[in-house]
Amino acid sequence: MIRIFLNITVILVTFFACYLEDIYLLFWPPQAKKPLFITVRAHQAFTYDQEKALSVRRKNAHSNYVPVFTYIPESIEESKKKLKSVINEVSLYKAVKGRGAQKLQNYLKEELSIQVSRQDVIRLMKYRDLKNLLEGILTIQESILQSKISENAKHLSAKKTIELLTPGSNDTVVYSTNNIITLEKARFSMQEKIRQLFWQVDNRVLDPVVQISKATLLPNLRYDPIENARKLEKIDRQFPSKIIAYAPGDVLVSFKKVLGEEDMSLLTSYQKRMDDQIYRDAPLILFTILFMVVFYNLFISNIITSRSKRESPCHLLLSLLIITIILLKGCLLFTPFPIYFLPFSLLPLLVISLNHGRITAMGTTLVAALLVSLFSGRTFEIVLYFVFGGLTAVLISFRIRKRLLILIPSLLVGLINVASVMAFTVDWQTAILPVDTVQKSGLHSLKELFDVSMVEPISWAFAGGLLAGPLALVLLPLLEISWQTASTFKLNRYTDLQRPLMKKLLKEARGTYQHSMTVAYLAQSAGEAIGANTLLLRIGAYYHDIGKITNPGYFIENQFNGKNPHDILEPKESANLIVDHVRNGLKIGQESGLPKVVVDLILQHHGTHLIEYFYNIAVKSYLKNLIREDDYRYPGPKPQRVEAAILMIADAVEAASRSLPEPTRKKFEKMVRLILVKRIVDGQFSECDLTTSDLEKIIRALVDTLEASFHSRIRYPSQEKVTPNKKISWRIDGINEKDKEDRSFRL
Repeated sequence: MIRIFLNITVILVTFFACYLEDIYLLFWPPQAKKPLFITVRAHQAFTYDQEKALSVRRKNAHSNYVPVFTYIPESIEESKKKLKSVINEVSLYKAVKGRGAQKLQNYLKEELSIQVSRQDVIRLMKYRDLKNLLEGILTIQESILQSKISENAKHLSAKKTIELLTPGSNDTVVYSTNNIITLEKARFSMQEKIRQLFWQVDNRVLDPVVQISKATLLPNLRYDPIENARKLEKIDRQFPSKIIAYAPGDVLVSFKKVLGEEDMSLLTSYQKRMDDQIYRDAPLILFTILFMVVFYNLFISNIITSRSKRESPCHLLLSLLIITIILLKGCLLFTPFPIYFLPFSLLPLLVISLNHGRITAMGTTLVAALLVSLFSGRTFEIVLYFVFGGLTAVLISFRIRKRLLILIPSLLVGLINVASVMAFTVDWQTAILPVDTVQKSGLHSLKELFDVSMVEPISWAFAGGLLAGPLALVLLPLLEISWQTASTFKLNRYTDLQRPLMKKLLKEARGTYQHSMTVAYLAQSAGEAIGANTLLLRIGAYYHDIGKITNPGYFIENQFNGKNPHDILEPKESANLIVDHVRNGLKIGQESGLPKVVVDLILQHHGTHLIEYFYNIAVKSYLKNLIREDDYRYPGPKPQRVEAAILMIADAVEAASRSLPEPTRKKFEKMVRLILVKRIVDGQFSECDLTTSDLEKIIRALVDTLEASFHSRIRYPSQEKVTPNKKISWRIDGINEKDKEDRSFRL
């Protein structure tokens, strides 16, 4: 039931991770000027046409923007000055005879840019009250100049207000366009007032005067091109007109960003695009998730569990998948960082650190890479990016024993991530240019290979790989507690022989302690030969006989040629005492807090093997129908993993090797093969993944190690004396000398 629940959880978590942003935007629609509490990324390649999406808003913004005008008080004085100058010039040229009319005509043309006929100029000069007339017009001009006058209505059309900037002040004042008149309207108003006030003046005189007066009138408002250009540029930036291409996984709107008009338009376009595709893509994505989950379960059952015959690691591996998916999705939702920053290699590092094999880690990495790519970036490049980094972590971290050294695979994963990003982004068409082309174009063609824009994704990719190791170290203690398992780093602490339990073993059972050290040496050499977990083997060997602390005197290695208590015991009773060291080892291991994987080795290092010595005694001493073979077998279970099988072999080999007279390589090999054959016939290796090829490698390794340990030495004269064998007086009759030499009760 737990496995079914975890599989369903993987499916649901992955599927909802693919559409979590869409669900959020559906139930909590984005609002302008309010923050968005997730990072929205493009699931697929997405093209955002800003011109199409923002054209209406841009036009409205242009039509609704308030133009800026500058108030120019100097133009009022300039207008007055021009009219006064005309008055002075008329008075001046009146006094000039002959050429005065021509000079006045030229003056009006040059200064006021008006063409007055010579005849009209002469009439003006002959008019007696011309000066009074012009001074009266000056008064009218001053009253009109009190209004706000714009040069034209070009920037005022369809505007209700303007912003008025006064010289000497940085602040603008909003001014209604109803109170603004154009220069044309101001001149027309001036003309009307002049004609109304001076109606009695001859039109032949008044008309040129009106023409001159209108020419002196200047606008006192000026359209500010710089400030208005800045405002229009701001609008254009707010509503740009580019076509932006978003790759899968690119950030559309980052976490906690206050949404502007452009963001709202982008999200609206994206939602519309996703609404069109979600019903088409969702079934395919769900099918892919289901297929990968089923494939992963078959992989665990048919490849991992069936080969090792041990308890399925499915629960832990599925839980690691769920944790990884949630963590990586959280990184995508609550950070603005690119996909390359995801510490995907965290998963294989955790699998390896929790003492699962390379095949398990590789299969888990491949499945996870595809599942994570479904909600991060649905491209082949992203899948390869995760696979390359994950497999690098698997291959490099297998032999890591110390926590600090996890930075090594993290560093290498970061470098592989960088290489992957470069491989995906480099312009390879430029890279494979002919040599002569490169020589002609110089270094410029080579610089095109590495764009400056590549620096950021490369940096994030390296950081993502480097982050995986420290993050794994943070999670490992939590996983160890929740799953009652032990990581490689936790196991490494038990290699210390100064731990209290090992010191107690040395003090109370010195022979067993020495036996354990030798078994560790043998087991490690055999484990190295077939690629087993040598760290676990060494620790298992240290603690496999820890149960002998309870009754050390019942085991021959602790008797030191003293009295054997089994001489006065029934065979069945002796067998029970021998078996008790496994039960006591379980109890002591659990009370001492040994990792479960080590306690399992204590239970399995004898499997259900028969205690032959006491069983043979019982067979020869009692009727066969009174003897049950199961009473003389260890309780098991049989070795569930390769390491337990190696420990069983090494334990038996070490015990048997000490009874060999004049040991040679040939005798060692014969002994090791006999021990293996007995256990194979007894079915002790039927529940672990130990192949014939592995057995041959183990035999060679053990024989080499034994030969190195029992090499010949020079016999000193004092050693030439032959000591007669001590005769053991057995209570039970019918036991021959061969049986007496059998020391299998040590096992």
